[in-house]
Parts: sequence; structure tokens; C-alpha cells
Amino acid sequence: MLLNALCFDIDDLTYCLNAKSGAGFSSEYLVEKETYALLAFLDDLGLKATMFVPGYVAEHFPGLVKAINDGGHEVGSHGYEHIVAERLQQKRFHNDVVMSKNRLEDVISREVSTYRSPNWGITARTPWAYDVLIEAGYRVDNTAQPSLLKHLGRSPADMMPFRYKDLLTVIPVTSFEFLNRSVPFNGGLFCAYVPIGFQIRYYARLNKKGIAFNYFCHPYEFNPGGANQQVWKCHSLAATLYGMYFGRYRYYLRRLAARFSFGPLKEAYRSYIEP
Repeated sequence: MLLNALCFDIDDLTYCLNAKSGAGFSSEYLVEKETYALLAFLDDLGLKATMFVPGYVAEHFPGLVKAINDGGHEVGSHGYEHIVAERLQQKRFHNDVVMSKNRLEDVISREVSTYRSPNWGITARTPWAYDVLIEAGYRVDNTAQPSLLKHLGRSPADMMPFRYKDLLTVIPVTSFEFLNRSVPFNGGLFCAYVPIGFQIRYYARLNKKGIAFNYFCHPYEFNPGGANQQVWKCHSLAATLYGMYFGRYRYYLRRLAARFSFGPLKEAYRSYIEP
């Protein structure tokens, strides 16, 4: 059975909203509790995954990051501050990805070479970002959406990994053709309101063609805790509307795991990644 990639962005919803608004760190975060619940679920199903962990999580919850690593999951970088590359600009982006890599490696005592940008924030407006990742020591990226593929001279519908300057393996997000356009279709908000039966049929067609897919969600989408269970979330209308489906991914992942084989990103795409 073809191995597909299971990934999680270990973000805290409140922190992400604060980072976007510039409000800074708060004392109330749920990412630790939500992620431990996720780890227990994966352990029950015998699943391993890639966990993209922001540097701020490693700084405040190092025990959580150790638990992820000790559980046999791959630890990848999700930046440090959860701010997109365009907002950081080149110098701050370099500092951000280096700080994140160093912090994670200090915690788990092993190399971290896989990256995913917060909010899929490597775009046609940040053509320098991949060169910065290479300079910082990363070897695998899982950020590229169809619009970025087009900018790089590739078909937006192409889901096959490729080498950037022969130094970085770029694994595009799984996509779907809709109204003659390729759109992301790899979990999270992109699939939140799509019936799971449709998802299973589509991914089965990909696997039948020999194409692995990558699938993700956040801990708060899988097992929302505390205030993330409330209808009114984070004192924000946007967060409330966004979070109407929170908790649905527990069901989705059970259904998908019963049908497909999953593993960490590097294992699913091993043949495309040079040592």
C-alpha cells in the first residue's frame, strides 16, 4: 500500500491571532493540552506523523516537543514567531528560520531539516525564501501551493516533489482541480467542509495513479480544548467563523486511517529526498 504523509501544524490559535495583530505573547494557551490529546490518539492508531513545531512552542513547552520526538514522530520547523515571510522580509525571515531550527534541535538533540511556512507564506512575492531556507540548513519544504508552483515555472496541478537548485526538495501540497484551477486540498480549512466520503474517493484515485498525498490539521481542529470549544472563540468573529468545524478532524482522521497508509513526510516521499 502506498504511504501517504500525515502532518500537523502545532500552533496555538490564540498565539497565531496575537502574532497576526502584533499583540504579543499571552498567558493562556491550549496548544500543550490539545497536542497531548492528539499524540494519544495517534498512538492508539499506531500512526506516526510530521509535526511542524513553531519556535515559540519549543521555547515555552520543551517537554511537549520532546514527547513528540520520543513518540517517533518527525519534528519539523514552522518558523519561530508564526509570521509569514513577506511580512518579515529577507533578513528577519533568515533570523526566524535559523532561531526555530536551533531551538528545536537544542530540545530534541537531533537535526531538523524539514520546513513548512506559517499560513503557507512562501509565495511569488517572496522569491528569495527558498534560498534563505537552503542557507539556513533546511533540505525539505512542504509549503508550495499551486500559485507558487506556477511562479517557479511548473504546472500548478503538479503534485510531484522536485529539487530546487538541487539543494532543497520541495514537496507541493496536495491539490484538486476546481473550475479549471488547482486549489489546495490537503486537510485543514481546505477540506473542513468537504464530505469525508468525497475526500476518500479522491485520495484513492491519487494513490491508484501512484501519487502519494499529504494531509494536515492543527491540534485545535482535531481536539479543541477550553475556550476553543466555545462558540465564541478568542474574542474574534473571524476565529469564531473559522472554528465552527473544530473537532471534526478526529472523525476524519479515523476514517482516513482505516483506508490509507500514513507516515511522516520524509518517509512518504523518501525516494525524492536525497540524503
